[in-house]
Amino acid sequence: MRFSDYIFIAFRNIRRQKLRSALTIFAVVIGATSVAIMLTVVFSVKTFITNQFEQNGTFQQVAVAPQTDITWNDRGGGQCSDCTILTDALVAKMQTRPNVVGVARQVQLWQFEALLYGNQKLRIQQLVAYDTNGVIVDHLLAGRDLASTDKAGVVTVSSDYADKLGFKGNYQGIIGKQIQLYTSQYYNGVGSDPLKAYQDQQAWFAAHPGASGQDYHPAPVSIPATIVGVTDASLMSNYTVRVPLDWARGMYEDQNYQITPAAQQAANAACQGKPGPCNVQPQPSLVVTDELAKNGYTSLIVKADKASDAVAVAADLRHTFKVGAADAQTEIKQQLAIFNVLGYVLGGIGGIALVVAAVGVVNTMIMSILERTREIGVMRAVGARRATISRLFTFEAALLGFWGGVFGVAVGYVLTLVGNPILNKQLQSNNIGSTDILTMPWWLVAGVVALTTIIGILAGLYPARRAAHLNPVDALHYE
Repeated sequence: MRFSDYIFIAFRNIRRQKLRSALTIFAVVIGATSVAIMLTVVFSVKTFITNQFEQNGTFQQVAVAPQTDITWNDRGGGQCSDCTILTDALVAKMQTRPNVVGVARQVQLWQFEALLYGNQKLRIQQLVAYDTNGVIVDHLLAGRDLASTDKAGVVTVSSDYADKLGFKGNYQGIIGKQIQLYTSQYYNGVGSDPLKAYQDQQAWFAAHPGASGQDYHPAPVSIPATIVGVTDASLMSNYTVRVPLDWARGMYEDQNYQITPAAQQAANAACQGKPGPCNVQPQPSLVVTDELAKNGYTSLIVKADKASDAVAVAADLRHTFKVGAADAQTEIKQQLAIFNVLGYVLGGIGGIALVVAAVGVVNTMIMSILERTREIGVMRAVGARRATISRLFTFEAALLGFWGGVFGVAVGYVLTLVGNPILNKQLQSNNIGSTDILTMPWWLVAGVVALTTIIGILAGLYPARRAAHLNPVDALHYE
């Protein structure tokens, strides 16, 4: 019997009992749709996140920090007495390493506590300064990014800050607004008045004789800044204020008026040889310490020439410079592995529906055997082999699974068409430019149809074997 004959007879037998066949196929459709739509959602979200990181070059980046136990999300921080200091000289050496195309210096500024706008005061979770050399590319939702020409007085804020300040859905409206960066009490970098701070301290101690230094709390400093851009907070950079690196250098300066040893010696020399009490007081002078040059940068972002070289670049930097190095690609993909687990779980749930559908296929085929017992007897009597009978029923069960898979992925595809406009509105409301992120890949379509067809074949094996082993004489006498 030709292959086309098996298909023709299987179609004819399915059409004999249209309602029962339709209900059986419908059960398979439910399972196929569940698997298709669940895996489509998981695949689409994972692809969307991956594409976002690929577009801004994150997969080419390697985070470098003095501490050797860093990860991409935790890049160290704090003092480390025996760690490698991230200096400009070290940056210059890193730029000459194989497959390295750029290095951006980063500084975390811990001297700032709050952001003030109008009567609103928000806690600053991250205030970061970095090189604007193209290594770090922020996803802008409004305005512009920091430029190499920016020196001081300008910032970008992440969209979650803009939301809390009342500009959700209107990020362009916050561009050009002035905010205040509120410092900690002991801030004495750029924007502070070290002379006034010294005079206030002396006046306080004069009014509080016997008080210790721990009792004195200088007033915080409020530094004005203009917002020039709003960055996307969805890509692992939530609640972040960014400032130019040149401005950050001044913020890291330690400016203090002190009575230096030279001033004390000059005062003592002026008093020598004079009778009675000496009223010559040493004069304080401004002492500026560049803490950034002393302690180095908080971290560096090294850009590899392509994403596939990032792991090798990280290993090279760790070995050559004895620093901590973590490539973004490895860690982000490890985090995205949760979607693989989620896919297995959701696919398993849909698989349960397919198992139930397989039971329906078995039941349908057994009922078909009972109804066609005499027909089977006649076929056997005229010379049909057991293998032929078995293939007929196996093909019939396979067709039930095949059409269930085809209709299932068709329903799933329609659901993605319905779901995309809804998701597009949500993305637009969060100022995300991507659209139609729900996509059903070809391998999923082929896989679901193949799976349901295989399930149909497996479900039809027992009924097919049962039909093939019917006694022809008994089958002919079956009523």
